Amino acid sequence: MLNKTKPFFIVILLAVTLNSYVFQISAGGRPQSPLQPLHDISTFLSEEGLSMTQWEIVMKERIQEKNLPTLMKQLKETEPNLTISKEETETARKIVAKNHQKTMIKSEEFIVIVSKEAAPYAEIIYKMTGQTWDEEIEQFVTRRLNQTKTAYFQENTTTFTCVKADNNDKMNGVLLLEKFSTRLEIKKLQTITEPGFISVTGFTNEWNQALPYSDNGAMNVQYALRQGMGAKTTLIFGTPIITSEY
Repeated sequence: MLNKTKPFFIVILLAVTLNSYVFQISAGGRPQSPLQPLHDISTFLSEEGLSMTQWEIVMKERIQEKNLPTLMKQLKETEPNLTISKEETETARKIVAKNHQKTMIKSEEFIVIVSKEAAPYAEIIYKMTGQTWDEEIEQFVTRRLNQTKTAYFQENTTTFTCVKADNNDKMNGVLLLEKFSTRLEIKKLQTITEPGFISVTGFTNEWNQALPYSDNGAMNVQYALRQGMGAKTTLIFGTPIITSEY
C-alpha cells in the first residue's frame, strides 16, 4: 500500500534540521531575488496551460529565547492588525500571530516556537500564502518580504518557496516533470517512485540557495507528482525543499 505521509515527513524533517546550513551558490554570477524560483515555476506552469492552486513562502530563523519579549513588543507595535494566540504542549510553547488585514494574499502569519528541549533557543517562522501569481502580486510580495526580513530576520535568512498545481484533465504528469527538469537543467540526486507518486530531489544552477546533500553535493529543488482519484493530478514544487503537505 502506498504510504502517503512518508514523503511529507521526510521533507519537513529536512526543513527543520538543515535550515541552519543553507548556503549561497553562484547563479551565473548574477544577483537574484529569493522569489526567482517562484517566478520561474509560475511561468513554466502558465506555458504548459496549468494554473497554480496555492503558493507558499516561508522564512525561519533561530533566536535566543531571552529576545522573545522584545520581538513580541516589536510585532505588536509594527503589525497592529495581528491577532495573537498561544498554545502549549509538553515539549513546546507556540505563539501564532495572524494578520487579518490582507490584500493580495490569502494568509500571513508569524509563528514562534519555544522548544522546552532546545533551550535557550526559539524559532521564529514567517509564512505567506496565496492562490494566484502575477506581476502585481509579485511586486507586492517582494516589498512585504523585504520589509519583514529587514525588521525581523538576518540578511542571509533562507526563503523557502512552494507551489502547488492541480489538473483534472488526463495529462502526462511524468512528461511534464521531465520538461521541468530539462528547462532548468536539473541534476537529479534522488528519485522516489511508487504507484501514483513520484518525487525528485535535485540541483539546478539557475537558483542560488542550496542545502548540503550527501557528502560533497548540494540540493536546491524538490518536485513531486501525485495522481489522485479519477483524473486529478497534483504537482508540487519546492525550493530548496518542499515545505507543504502533498
